[in-house]
Amino acid sequence: MSLPIVYSIARRTMISNVIYLARDSKCDNYRKLYLNYALQLIELTAKETLMQYNHIVFDLDGTLIDTENAILKTWQYTLETYGHKYSLENLRIVLGIPTLDALKLLEAFVDQDFENKWIQNYSKFSDQAEFFPGVEDMLQFMKKSGFHLGIVTSRKRTEYESYFRKFNLKQIFELIVCADDTLRHKPDPAPLLYYAEKTGTTPDSNIYIGDMPTDITCANAAGFASGLVTWNQSSVLEPAADYIFTSPEDLLKLYNI
Repeated sequence: MSLPIVYSIARRTMISNVIYLARDSKCDNYRKLYLNYALQLIELTAKETLMQYNHIVFDLDGTLIDTENAILKTWQYTLETYGHKYSLENLRIVLGIPTLDALKLLEAFVDQDFENKWIQNYSKFSDQAEFFPGVEDMLQFMKKSGFHLGIVTSRKRTEYESYFRKFNLKQIFELIVCADDTLRHKPDPAPLLYYAEKTGTTPDSNIYIGDMPTDITCANAAGFASGLVTWNQSSVLEPAADYIFTSPEDLLKLYNI
C-alpha cells in the first residue's frame, strides 16, 4: 500500500474519531472544539479531491429548502385525524424517509388513504418553506460556473410539482429524481444509481449532499462521495460523511469559486 493511501486512511480515521468525540460530548464548548478540528481536517482532504466530481447532487428537504416545520406540522395534523397525538419533537424521526417507513417507526395505525391525506394537508403549511439563507445564491453561482447539478429526493413527483414549483428548480437542476422513479428508496442506493444511469456518469464521479444519516448511507452505498450539511442548524453528525458543509459558501470555497 502506497504512502499517500496510508496517509489518506489515517486522516479519515482521525476525522471519524474526532466527530465521534463531538457527537458524544456533553459539553457544548468541547463539542464545538472537536467539530471545528474535524472541519479543518476535512477541508485539507476536500481541496485535494473535490474537483473530480462532475455532478453535484443534492437532497431537497432540510438541505436546500427549509421545510422542517411544515413537514412536522403536517404529520402532526394528519395523525391527529386518526386519533394519534405526537409532539413535534417526537415526530422528528420521520424526516428524510418515505411515509411508509416513517409510519412503521411511529407505530401508527392508519388506513391506505393516509399518504393522500398527508399530501393534501401539506398545502396548509407549505407556504412556510423557503430556501436556506445563501443556498439560492450558491446554486445560481454554481450553475453559471458550468457545474452539473441534480436533485434526489424522497418526495413523490406529485408533491414536488405541487409544492416546489415556486422555487423554479428545473431552471437550475439538470435532473430531479423523485420517489416514484425507483422501487427502492433511501437509504437504499437505488435512487442515486438511477441518477448516475440517467446522466451517463459513473458513481465515483458524483457527490451527494444531504442533511440526514440516510443521505450519507445512500451515497456511500451507491459509490458516490457523501456530503453532510449542517447549515440547517441541526445537531446531526455523521462520521461516515466524506465532507461536512457548515454553510453554502463552504461548497464554493472548496471548489475555489
